[in-house]
Amino acid sequence: MFAKSPLSLIIAAILTPSFVLAQTASNGDEAMVVVGQHSSYKVDTNSTSMRMETTQLETPGQVNVIDEQIIDEQRASTLGDVLENDASISAGGDSRNRERFSLRGFELSSSSSFLRDGKQHWSHYRQPIELLERVEVLKGPAGLLYGKSAPGGLVNMVSKKPTHDTLVNFSQDVGANNAFRSVLDVSGSLNQAQTLRGRTVLAKQSYDNWRRYTDGSTPSTERFVGGLFLDYDLSDKVLLSMHYDRTNDHGSVDSGAYIQDGKAVLGNKHIWDAQWSKIENDVENIGFDINAALSENWNLSVAYNHQDFERRDVESFSDAKSYDPATGQFKYRGYDRWDNWRFDTAYVDLTGHVTAMGMDHQLLVGANWLKYYYARQMQQIKGLTGTVGQPLPKPAGLNYQNGKKSDPTKTDSYGIYLQDLVTINQYWQVLAGVRFDREETKTDSFSNILPKAAVILHPQVNSSIYFTYSESFEPKSPIDNPRDVNNGMELDPIKGKLLELGTKWELLDNRLYLSGALFDISQENILISQDAPNGQIETTQAGEQVHRGMELAATGYISNALSLSASMMALDAEIKDKFDASINGNRPADVSELSGSLWARYSFEQGTDVNLGAIYQGARYGDEQNTYKKDAYTRFDLGVSHTLNYDENLDVIMRVNVENLLDTDYLKGGGQSGTAVGEGRNLNASVMIRY
Repeated sequence: MFAKSPLSLIIAAILTPSFVLAQTASNGDEAMVVVGQHSSYKVDTNSTSMRMETTQLETPGQVNVIDEQIIDEQRASTLGDVLENDASISAGGDSRNRERFSLRGFELSSSSSFLRDGKQHWSHYRQPIELLERVEVLKGPAGLLYGKSAPGGLVNMVSKKPTHDTLVNFSQDVGANNAFRSVLDVSGSLNQAQTLRGRTVLAKQSYDNWRRYTDGSTPSTERFVGGLFLDYDLSDKVLLSMHYDRTNDHGSVDSGAYIQDGKAVLGNKHIWDAQWSKIENDVENIGFDINAALSENWNLSVAYNHQDFERRDVESFSDAKSYDPATGQFKYRGYDRWDNWRFDTAYVDLTGHVTAMGMDHQLLVGANWLKYYYARQMQQIKGLTGTVGQPLPKPAGLNYQNGKKSDPTKTDSYGIYLQDLVTINQYWQVLAGVRFDREETKTDSFSNILPKAAVILHPQVNSSIYFTYSESFEPKSPIDNPRDVNNGMELDPIKGKLLELGTKWELLDNRLYLSGALFDISQENILISQDAPNGQIETTQAGEQVHRGMELAATGYISNALSLSASMMALDAEIKDKFDASINGNRPADVSELSGSLWARYSFEQGTDVNLGAIYQGARYGDEQNTYKKDAYTRFDLGVSHTLNYDENLDVIMRVNVENLLDTDYLKGGGQSGTAVGEGRNLNASVMIRY
């Protein structure tokens, strides 16, 4: 059935037995040697979570690093693809062409829960994975170093860096649903002294959705990513790094399935949005980093990034709940909206070593700043009726320029922080830190003080046991709603508090990393709104959530041929609401009691590798009222790759990946009227030329 498709030709080439390729090469004029790829998934250093160079054993918290090797083997094209490798991450809905996640059961905010190279990053769009060398998942409250954030933790995306030596990678992916992706990655020195280095990454992707609009048409997406990275050695002690990247994501809208009794109404492939629904995201980032060695013991880091994000969103906002099976009709409204976000962020860090009273102090003194700007203009036309099986008419005159433009929202946030990691002796370390934070808007200002403390025991040189206390906060503006009986009331920040006991071990000559933790996270001052007399509402801060759980993880080599990255989490999560009995004592939406992930590689001789992946998600409630459940599922993935080493500089890597090998039906994240549906079995083939 694939006889004439590009996908079939690439698959046939990749699956050609290695001994045939080796024999063919030996008969020619050029010698082509077949070799295996043996890079580990394990990453030893961890500079981001503590903003200073520390090992995993010196970090009093769980940090999972998903490196470029796994991203390449899985041929990941979204951040969601990458984060499936961490069991503590669960996916939410993906409407409006962006991804939502929860970490340890707490929702990650697109404004405050994502970092790019340690700087706050507005993540309201699908992230350009092609620009990244790894993704770090920092678990637990991180308010000390990063300010406003969720209690579950943060996701840090680490960009690729220029190399001294010449590097050229080109990859071509071909997959089901007319999926094509081309990626060119070129890096190297730009002068003879190698003091100026550059890297350029270009990616072009197009694909069709496997689901269908109500008129039978197919949604499609076009995506472009471009990035330029420069490193310049101002001296042997000062490095200036500059970056620019742009992402343009232009695609059709799929807001998800409408779920009743745990099943998608009208089937897994049905899209309720109109066939004319489109979203275009155009995002630019530009900035710099300066790293200077002031002396043998002291270093200074300064960084800045400006992000400009413009979005055009044309949608139907179909109301699937209004669907009448007898007539096939349902309600929808036309909606056209223009948004512009601007995100300026910077930090200054001074780190150093001091010896006092026979103890080593690794100090960090820093400050960071965030400026947020948002403006929008929109129009909507209500009261429209559509019929399943027919195109939805687009309302005449629908254009955001006909709507009202809102006043821009502007916010300035800044904080100063101090952290000290004290090494008492070879067995004991103590960490203590404090942060002062302030946020200012046009009418209000908020201040907050956050502490952090930890004790680390090293019973052996290859192990650590730690106990940590830390906090997070999310400031809230005063209530601004004339219908609210508490209109004008000032609100306290939403606070998160963590107690965590964990352990980490480096085994098999430091080739295998094991970690585990028991944690208790509480979140207080959550906003709760309820109906009040005379058509009013009442908003209070009586909400609370308590999440208690256990995590286990393993990364690295089991043997010379077998490498793996595995994790699991067991979580008891509870909503506490004094005023709303319908959710008091319930579990948060899309948070399962048990989850797990595995990605393993077995390397055979003659350059052939086989990958096996497994993802388990336990049963989850689809809403806070716990009115319906999504079934548990296990998804298996398979990959086969073959590497040809043409000479010492040139490799050709051919790969076939099968996602959802057993064609399992499953539901991902999102609410009843917008649940993402897991795709059935699908194939992806790729060829990478690496010089």
